[in-house]
Amino acid sequence: MNRKLVGTTMCLAPLALAIAAFAVGYSAMHPAWWTAAVHLAVLGGITMMIYAVNIRIVPVFARRDWKSPHLLLAQIVTGLGGAWMVFLGTGMRWEWLERAGQLVALAGGVLFMLNVAQLFHQKVQMPPQTYRYELQAAVDKAATGFTRLSATLLLVGLGIGVMLSWWRPGFGRWDLVWAHTMLVGWFMTMAAGVCYHMLSRWTGVPWRSLAMIRLHYRIVAVGLPFMLLALAADWRWLFFVAGPLQAAAIVIFLINILPLVVRLVGPARVGILMAVVFLVIGVSLGVMFAIDTSTGPRLRQVHVMANLFGWAGLLISGFGYRFVPNFAGQGLRWPWLAPLQLTVMVLGVAAGMYAMWDRMYNGGSTDAVVLASSIVGIGLLLFAIQVAGTFAGGRAERVQLVMDVVPNH
Repeated sequence: MNRKLVGTTMCLAPLALAIAAFAVGYSAMHPAWWTAAVHLAVLGGITMMIYAVNIRIVPVFARRDWKSPHLLLAQIVTGLGGAWMVFLGTGMRWEWLERAGQLVALAGGVLFMLNVAQLFHQKVQMPPQTYRYELQAAVDKAATGFTRLSATLLLVGLGIGVMLSWWRPGFGRWDLVWAHTMLVGWFMTMAAGVCYHMLSRWTGVPWRSLAMIRLHYRIVAVGLPFMLLALAADWRWLFFVAGPLQAAAIVIFLINILPLVVRLVGPARVGILMAVVFLVIGVSLGVMFAIDTSTGPRLRQVHVMANLFGWAGLLISGFGYRFVPNFAGQGLRWPWLAPLQLTVMVLGVAAGMYAMWDRMYNGGSTDAVVLASSIVGIGLLLFAIQVAGTFAGGRAERVQLVMDVVPNH
């Protein structure tokens, strides 16, 4: 059941991201759908992909198996159901549906934590791992710290979503608190943990410095709460402290992973490297907003396009091109489709950013925003098709496969 659940979820996650991208274009004419699109991308796309990957790899590192497949299914169903309810409720302005969806999505997050807790409360069932490099054992421990912090931030973000659907404080910038908790906290912290777990295994290249990985964790653990508090209270002075800390954390993260990422080959390397490019652009825009607050409202959509579909969308694609074949038990169904999908995504995100900037400053065409967002959506649909085809043609493999160093061809 787990293989089918993982395959289905890994297909539905990019599909949700694709629909969110189409909704971004539609929001150029109907603004209510902008917020709906962001929620669907985060709750139905990013969160579901993380759930799917965790179902397969957490038991490997924990050396235990999931206690209840039925609770795993409930986690996915509530997570997906909540995401789509929030999307439709927000876009259609049906408050009752949005509120119900936020509660259901929170239930999915609680089930995620419950499943993990039940797994770790069992006795060890698998033999100890073997390490190609001695340092990897300590790196795995540090990576687990990132994933635990990420899971905590997931519940915080989902809780804020519930709160905002019922009551909005009269102070602070709470929409940004939610967005940063879910994207910078939940997604980016989980992505760091996965990178530290997997990149050395995939490339056969040892990590250069455990101290730098630990420093990355400490800065995130301090800087991110400061940033969320600064946004919640609208304290610019604190943001000027938290912002540089977050920027430093991202720089250290990139210094740590890039020497290994460039040793990957094929679509995984291209996808992850292009995701990093858009991350740098998105972070640079965030720094600009801190320096000149007037640019924030004007370029926030550009910022979201870079971070949500550029960084997150391409990172999911890049990692997907390594995870999906392992999880499905065979190579990609259509290898030729991977470079096409990544090209469409990169061009769509870049065009979308430019179209949004041009529309804001030069009165550019709304049609250009719609077209660019549609191109992004098509790129994500192509990835969903690749995932579906690969799982449909593959056979179940032992979960240990994800731990092996896979030769790069």
